[in-house]
Amino acid sequence: MMSDISHPLAFSDAPLGGLPAADTTLLANAPLEVAICEVRFTAESIVVSVEAAERVRNALSESLDIDFPNIQPAAQNTMEINLNAGGASWSGDETKGWQIASATGQHSATVFPGSVIWQVAEYQRWSVSMRRPLEILLRAVATDLSPSLIQRIGLRYVDRFVDRSCLRPEDWKGKIDATLLGPIGNPVFGPLITGAQQQLEVALDGRHGAVLRHGPIPDPASKSINYLLDLDTYANAAWPFRVEEVLDTAEGLNRSALSLFQACVSSDYLKSLQGEEQSS
Repeated sequence: MMSDISHPLAFSDAPLGGLPAADTTLLANAPLEVAICEVRFTAESIVVSVEAAERVRNALSESLDIDFPNIQPAAQNTMEINLNAGGASWSGDETKGWQIASATGQHSATVFPGSVIWQVAEYQRWSVSMRRPLEILLRAVATDLSPSLIQRIGLRYVDRFVDRSCLRPEDWKGKIDATLLGPIGNPVFGPLITGAQQQLEVALDGRHGAVLRHGPIPDPASKSINYLLDLDTYANAAWPFRVEEVLDTAEGLNRSALSLFQACVSSDYLKSLQGEEQSS
């Protein structure tokens, strides 16, 4: 079966899957804990040298004006299950690379022979916190690893909504969309529920999708209930490695993630998160 090497995203300012356009007002009270982008690819190199990691570090430091003093080994484990007449057998491989972290630990890049990961906890906006660093990272590895084919792009946002007045899961009614709260709204046992973590899988189209993990989680420190929203949008396809196309695909995933995020909260709660209107 031949790989489809055409670019998987028809460039558009609209979210994928027919999702509605999102309100791009920046959130004054952003619940975001971490944003992560992973790009997987095939490459000629099977090893990432420490010299290559240092070049990535220098490129990030110079372009972002952020100090990245830490370079340390990183490992990624993969597990394969083989089925045969005698039963199942397991085999695993460990891929080695390098993690480059900022002095504050709020920004990090991890480079493996077949993937790169950009992670940021100090998020400002897409263009500043994700697209620009990702461009620098991809251009750096394009030189050292000679990637040939993109396999997957994933964009993940982990949000934790905090409201000290929410002492029970049902207190999130009116903030989180009622369709997500589901059994919490049950008139008989809803008030007795202490946890309700769920996973939803969304097909945006034949090549793009999203996984939504969500639910109330206790906060022992404040004795209140937080609400976790873990949103992972992705593109699964094979096409030649071209930096601009990777960036445009990731941006399309970002627009889709924002639309899904806003569909998960009520309009009043979204306005409270936005606070004073700001230009995005």
